Amino acid sequence: MAPAEVDLRILQANERTLLAWIRTGLALMAFGFVLARIGVWLEDAPRHGSDARFSITGGAAFIIVGTLIHPIAAIRFARARRAIVEGRPIVTGMAAALALASAVTLLGAMLVVYLFLR
Repeated sequence: MAPAEVDLRILQANERTLLAWIRTGLALMAFGFVLARIGVWLEDAPRHGSDARFSITGGAAFIIVGTLIHPIAAIRFARARRAIVEGRPIVTGMAAALALASAVTLLGAMLVVYLFLR
C-alpha cells in the first residue's frame, strides 16, 4: 500500500528544523572560537596565564559541542524525513537534545562561576 501524497509543508518544516540545528551549532562554534582566541590574547598579557588556559579549554569545549550538533541534526532530519515520506508517525528521541542542552548549560554555568570567583 503506497502512502498518501506527502505534504510539502511538512518536509519543508523538517528542513527548517535541520537548518535551525545547524545555525545553533555554528553559533556555539563561533562563540567557542572567540572564547579561545581571547585566551590566546591573554597569554601575551602579564599575570593572566591561568585565565588563558581556562579560556582556551572552555572555547574548545564549546566548539566540540557545536560540532556534535551537526551529525545529530542530520540523523534526526533523515529519520523524520523517512517517516514523513513513508507516512509513519514521527517519533524523535529526546536524549540527544537533552544531552546537548545539558552540555551547553553546564559550560555556561562553569563560565558564570569562573567569572564570579575570578
